[in-house]
Amino acid sequence: MAKKALDELLTKYDSIKLEEVEILTNPLRSIKDGVKFIPTLKSGDKQLSGILLSRSAIKEFLESLGTT
Repeated sequence: MAKKALDELLTKYDSIKLEEVEILTNPLRSIKDGVKFIPTLKSGDKQLSGILLSRSAIKEFLESLGTT
């Protein structure tokens, strides 16, 4: 659900590049990055995570990055 919304929204944000990290094969990376929930979106010090991320929450997060 979050992946579909994120993919659709990213078409409007050319300057944002998505990096997907598989936590099962990279558990140390997820710990280092402070990922406690799946899904988690992270950019610098900003982080959005939760069991269910709504399209509006994802959009608000992307807009908070200050890029279009």
